[in-house]
Amino acid sequence: MKKITVIQSSLRVGSRTAIVCRAFAEKCDALGIHVHYVDLKNVKMDFCDGRPLEDYSSQVIDVAKLIWSSDAVIFGMPVYQFSMSWVLKNFIDIAGDMLKWKTVWAIVNSGWANAYLASRDLFNALQFEYATTNLMPTPYSHASDFKEGKIVNDKLLSKLDELAQKIILL
Repeated sequence: MKKITVIQSSLRVGSRTAIVCRAFAEKCDALGIHVHYVDLKNVKMDFCDGRPLEDYSSQVIDVAKLIWSSDAVIFGMPVYQFSMSWVLKNFIDIAGDMLKWKTVWAIVNSGWANAYLASRDLFNALQFEYATTNLMPTPYSHASDFKEGKIVNDKLLSKLDELAQKIILL
């Protein structure tokens, strides 16, 4: 059975990134993929200051162990000012060594329709620093894809299905 870790990195209450990440996790569960779902807003995390991983909170260490034991990692990434959130960057700076040689994907959400290109910065950083394999598709959403806290865009739902199917093939 494939094991994945989904890391949702939006701190916003009612986060659309979280809505999409949860929908993706449910699709994976339905296909028999074992999903560890981590919402970074619930993880006690210090600012990265260069100390060894084992000197950070036990919650950060637990998430790092989940990553290490996973076949793939999917980052739920809100886009702010055409970049990843500080909480995701901080987490990667602390626990990034657990990503070495991993397969990674991103689920991207933004308030603007063309900001999905910010995921390129995440992929470039991970590939350069940790030799990750970055795969597509990158499901991308923005405000118009939601109504009353639910996904209403069939193309987005299709991309989530496609991503889940690719994980089975790992």
